[in-house]
Amino acid sequence: MRHVKALAMKYGIVLIVTLSVLSLFGVPLSWILFVTFLIILPAYVLGDLYIYPRYGSVIAAAADFGLYTVALWIILFLFVDRTATSIQNAIFASIFITFVESLYHEFIIAKMLNIKKEEYMRNPYVFLTEFSEEHDVSDLKEDKKEPKSDSAQD
Repeated sequence: MRHVKALAMKYGIVLIVTLSVLSLFGVPLSWILFVTFLIILPAYVLGDLYIYPRYGSVIAAAADFGLYTVALWIILFLFVDRTATSIQNAIFASIFITFVESLYHEFIIAKMLNIKKEEYMRNPYVFLTEFSEEHDVSDLKEDKKEPKSDSAQD
């Protein structure tokens, strides 16, 4: 049931963006509803359930951008508009969808589905701060030399 809720929220979020962007280019409402449904299914399975837990939000957003761009371009080119502007429409819509998807990853997926990033996603070469004292080489050389006595000069 949690996946159905997450998928419905994803459909609503992506639908708002695709309605806002694709209606500017004269795409009919029925096609927008259909296209949105077709592209969120593989995006949810690949991006949210597979890539996000393993590689994090940035990689998942980049994968979503590529997936949305290619899927929107193919669907718009084949079924709606057989012109060169369909790639521009797809890229323009994908930019906004990717921004909203990154918010979706952090708030919906992480909180609602309790998907945590897996252990092997973390970098084993984490840089830590080292606390130590600074030593000057010239100070060390002076410490090793014996101090000159003032009585020798008299």
